[in-house]
Amino acid sequence: MQQTALSLIGATFIIALTHAVMPNHWMPFALIGKGQNWSLSKTIFITAIAGLGHSVVTCILGSIIAFLGFHITKYAETVAEPLAASILIILGITFIIIGRLKPNPHDHNHSKFSDKTIVISLFMMLSCSPCIAVLPIFLAASTFSWKMLLLLSIILSATTVSSMLVLTTIAYTGVKKINLCMIEHYEREIIGGILSIIGIIFLIAH
Repeated sequence: MQQTALSLIGATFIIALTHAVMPNHWMPFALIGKGQNWSLSKTIFITAIAGLGHSVVTCILGSIIAFLGFHITKYAETVAEPLAASILIILGITFIIIGRLKPNPHDHNHSKFSDKTIVISLFMMLSCSPCIAVLPIFLAASTFSWKMLLLLSIILSATTVSSMLVLTTIAYTGVKKINLCMIEHYEREIIGGILSIIGIIFLIAH
């Protein structure tokens, strides 16, 4: 029994880590942080909030799975993940449109997209994309106790959020070091294009 519990814990950690390294979990935050001129601390804070929302939704869904059965995971994957990908694509297209409509390529006050709208979009993008792969683990854990479900939820959340923060920090630092003076006029269009591509790849892959 103890060996089975350790296996569930290990599987949760590995799945959460693998899921968190997907580009749609950290690259949008780094790119948008650059596009919105956010500080690293603000970018990290928003990433943490979105990652926590993503983890909480996954844990809640996992708890429901533990009671209702494995068949609901297929429904969640069919509906939730395409919705998250669509939000990412729409966000990218919006950046492209804003970039094309801005009156002056050097006027960041007029070309800047609403932080509130951006944050809500990012939060919804991840919250609508729970970690489907870990749900069967919650189902298996339901044969143990609520304490096991709680432990798996903590491991899932801690692994997901911490991985997102590390990768976002690395990506943000890399983006900040890139000299975009030559392509400043197309900065938002490029960011929007990358976000859209990530969403399309995420949509096709799932």
